[in-house]
Amino acid sequence: MSAFILHHYWPSPFAHKVRIALNMIGAPWTSVEIPRVPPKPLLMPMTAGYRRTPVMQVGADIHCDTQNIARALGEAGYEDRLFPDSSRGQVMALSNWIDQALVELAIRTVITTAIGTAPPEFIKDRGDLYFGPNWNEAKLKADLPAVILQLSAQLDHAEAALSGKTFLMGDAPSWADVGLAFLAWLLRGRWDGGAALLARHPSIERVEATLASNASDHDPTITAEDALAIARKAAPASPTGIHHPASELTVGQKVVIRHKTQSSDPDITGKLRYIDLTRVSIDHESVEIGSVAVHLPVAGYSITAD
Repeated sequence: MSAFILHHYWPSPFAHKVRIALNMIGAPWTSVEIPRVPPKPLLMPMTAGYRRTPVMQVGADIHCDTQNIARALGEAGYEDRLFPDSSRGQVMALSNWIDQALVELAIRTVITTAIGTAPPEFIKDRGDLYFGPNWNEAKLKADLPAVILQLSAQLDHAEAALSGKTFLMGDAPSWADVGLAFLAWLLRGRWDGGAALLARHPSIERVEATLASNASDHDPTITAEDALAIARKAAPASPTGIHHPASELTVGQKVVIRHKTQSSDPDITGKLRYIDLTRVSIDHESVEIGSVAVHLPVAGYSITAD
């Protein structure tokens, strides 16, 4: 069994993003399948309340959010394959632009067009998660033509960024290209208009075809109970300390971490273990697993004393 345990479900687009990255860098991983919607009783005891997919477990260190998972993979020895030629800053800036300017529009398009066909409980859960508790089906549908225009414009920018290059950073693929490949996979597979829109962006389609093949290859699947037992037998191996010059928090202080957007995400709570400019870590305990360290990115989250 590999060190990287991915808690995911196969149709999850954000899990597919991590699967593409794992395949691209040649990292072996073990699969644990989780429910598509809460409750997730065999996952959330490890995550201190984090409910999104995927989660990557390494022993008793629990990595949440794809942005933070990319950092964890880099620290595990895959830095050059994710961020070639010491390009971490450029790659992360491009990746954040893809997530905010493209993926958010794609998610809105996919959910809006799925209303009436996807299970109502799934639409309700994802609507609350991405649009907040007061989202409205009629408004989503009324806004859809404008959203598609915005999406098309941003795809054109991404296509132009690939002009004359194999990948966004040059000859070697990066974490930013993973973002484009997963975006194309999402649009093609979840929206009837996705294939036609992507056909106007052949460079993005080429990146998708190059990186997304064999993204499902993995070590044998284990059960969620097995994963809990692995966490229970291990101890967090990650560092402790305050390494953020603007932070007034202290190690051991109880903190609350909230997603930046208005959503149905529950609060993530624990004792501060570590913070630097891009990562925050908390110590978390539960009856099921004992003590684990839960890691999230600083960007995109509010971190306050409880």
